[in-house]
Amino acid sequence: MIKDKNGYQQHIHVFRGVAIIFIVCAHTIPSLDWSANPFLGRVIDGLVNQSSIFFFFIAGYLFQHLSVKFDFGKYLNQKLKTVIIPYLILSIPAIFIFTVLAKRTGVWSWFYLLPVWEQVALFLLTGKHLAPLWFVPTITIFYFFAPLFLWIDNKFRNGYWIIVPLIALSTYLGRDGPLGPIDKAIYLLPAYLLGMAFSRFKEQALLLIERWWPILFLAGLLCFIGCVLDWPQPPYYQLPMKIAFALLLTWLLYRYHSIFGNRLNYIAEVSFGIFFIHAYIISFVKVIAVYLVSGQLYLGEGGDVIPGNIIVFTGYVSLVVLVTTAIIWGGKRIFGKRSRMVIGA
Repeated sequence: MIKDKNGYQQHIHVFRGVAIIFIVCAHTIPSLDWSANPFLGRVIDGLVNQSSIFFFFIAGYLFQHLSVKFDFGKYLNQKLKTVIIPYLILSIPAIFIFTVLAKRTGVWSWFYLLPVWEQVALFLLTGKHLAPLWFVPTITIFYFFAPLFLWIDNKFRNGYWIIVPLIALSTYLGRDGPLGPIDKAIYLLPAYLLGMAFSRFKEQALLLIERWWPILFLAGLLCFIGCVLDWPQPPYYQLPMKIAFALLLTWLLYRYHSIFGNRLNYIAEVSFGIFFIHAYIISFVKVIAVYLVSGQLYLGEGGDVIPGNIIVFTGYVSLVVLVTTAIIWGGKRIFGKRSRMVIGA
């Protein structure tokens, strides 16, 4: 029986720190050459890929938890200041590079036939200009549906059962489709709603997980094996795996978050800033590495010139987190109270 109610939100805070480290790991993996250690590369990728699912679970949890005095206008204004404006500001370097200096890989074949202003608009609407930034157009859709989510939470709590078929649907459809952020929003909707449901029914949820954690662990492990062994798709195993692990991590961190002490507090506090900035640091390392190895300028392809192994990977991730955190620390001192509007932290 779980008795300690103190520090419950602290464990969600710690989870946010863990989640952003996983996200940095996921975006670091493609920067390394895993040809000498392909199985290790698949194991790490299977574990950390699509860790933004954790962010959506946490976002749903915190939305419900903080919704007691919800005002839609104030809510949108706050998201404009802390999410949309820093997104626009921190998008400027990447958009300048990929509309003026170089061509972005992975965009539509017709993209660079468009006028520059349309390229800029599409980048901002999809987040394709920098790997992690698809998150912002996608989460923005959730902001506009906030009143509906609260209606479910307050007036129609049985509506949370829709999470079950939504998980099945997302597992079959996958994350990527022709509608960009809309496809991603549909895919991530069950994670967001599950976070809300966890916050609403937290005592019951914690007790259920304490009782059934072996089943959750085995389900997550099975999906993880499917990712590593590259089982045929669909189904897509990342979402059910991350949902199982999100529930387990929430329970484990509730019970044992004191192990971390204050070690992850600052990373958790500036996690959104790390999310915005870390891809620039990874890209900078790629530029330096490609130039040192080949003497050529990195233009978006062939950036995986650093051999991938567990030591290099751990060092690379640590470097990215430390440098990004240092930049945020400096930015907070330069911009003061306005730093959240500029760098997201």
